[in-house]
Amino acid sequence: MSLMREAHPLTLKVMRLSRPVLAETQPLLPLDSSESVLAQPLREAEQSRPTARGQIFSDLQLPDTRHPLDTFPLTETLVLPRSFGTMFLGETFLAQMCICNESSMVVRDVSQQQPLLDTSGSAQQLAAGQPLNLQITHEIKELGMHILGCTISYLSAQGEHKTLQRSFRFQAANPLVVKTKVNHLKRDVLLEVQVHNATPSPLVLERMRFDPASPFSVQDLNEVDGNKALLWGDSGGLMQPGDVRQYLYRLQPPAVTKDTTVEQERAVQYATALGKLDILWRGAFGSVGRLQTSQLLRKSPGMFLIEVEQAALLDRDTVSIEQPFVAQARIRNVSERKMAVSATVHTHKHPLMMPCGPVRHDLGELDVGQVRELELEFLPLAAGVQRFGAMAFCDSISGYTRELDYLLDVFVE
Repeated sequence: MSLMREAHPLTLKVMRLSRPVLAETQPLLPLDSSESVLAQPLREAEQSRPTARGQIFSDLQLPDTRHPLDTFPLTETLVLPRSFGTMFLGETFLAQMCICNESSMVVRDVSQQQPLLDTSGSAQQLAAGQPLNLQITHEIKELGMHILGCTISYLSAQGEHKTLQRSFRFQAANPLVVKTKVNHLKRDVLLEVQVHNATPSPLVLERMRFDPASPFSVQDLNEVDGNKALLWGDSGGLMQPGDVRQYLYRLQPPAVTKDTTVEQERAVQYATALGKLDILWRGAFGSVGRLQTSQLLRKSPGMFLIEVEQAALLDRDTVSIEQPFVAQARIRNVSERKMAVSATVHTHKHPLMMPCGPVRHDLGELDVGQVRELELEFLPLAAGVQRFGAMAFCDSISGYTRELDYLLDVFVE
């Protein structure tokens, strides 16, 4: 026994509304292949806008042509796409839905719903041959398969309540491939962003913005003299298919001050959320697409129990060879208990920067969050960029030890 599909007096058709394209044509090439298509337009351009050097094309032997556009592959006619095409993440799905009464009877109480789009429409009745046109929109926010399910309820001529269900499937592809890389510069974070145009057509990036998460603030390093367009020259935000562009952002936490608590510094060092990228682009004929990434994360660098803050030269900006200088640093106890801290300078790691005076310094007891100033004197023995200040910090109460590779880099004159 075969199951017969129920016949409905209503038909449902859905057409995606896409922007038109220029129609292509097969050019008929003349027998003389040396004939130039641009000869006549160039002559007309120089006659209407002569340059300071006169008629720049007057000495050139350009073959003439009566119909310069006959060999151009595009026409002035706009045509609609013949297929559904490809939907991309961030675009807006726009479609025209037509419900038509194909029977010779009147159909009453017609209503339709699309769960995916959360929209509905209705009509009191549809006469024979009468259509009901609806326009639906939906922003594509997820990749993969999408199903447009349509449910039409109506009252037939016999007074029966009937339902017509149809579903339409389409894929949503990724228009932009975004890759990120995180680098740490002391307390700051350098975020590298790589954007790849994965669509088969050009697009223009109108907005490339990074919205930082708390507690960071962002510095856009992609601007030249305050103008981001200068970074890419005359091309601006134009990206051809397959093009890759890189952007750089610097994320800065609040500066450390005397009032900064251990809890605030711990919140900065253990923060994993960096922020979100907000990208806005335009495609052919001004079609708009928008992509907002999920929260970008990093691997937390963590914290040492003994932190070294604000290391700098004391009372000078330059360092001269064989002239002693003093460097200063703030040592903070960021643990959860009292510590008795001592610092020991390693003389063998940087032999060209010899410490003057004792190599072991007792900082005494430090309560939780307490800061102690440490001043060290060094004698540079060679010119150039020199690294100095390798030392070890030790807590005599718990036995905790932290090795510091270097304190500062200086240029010795």
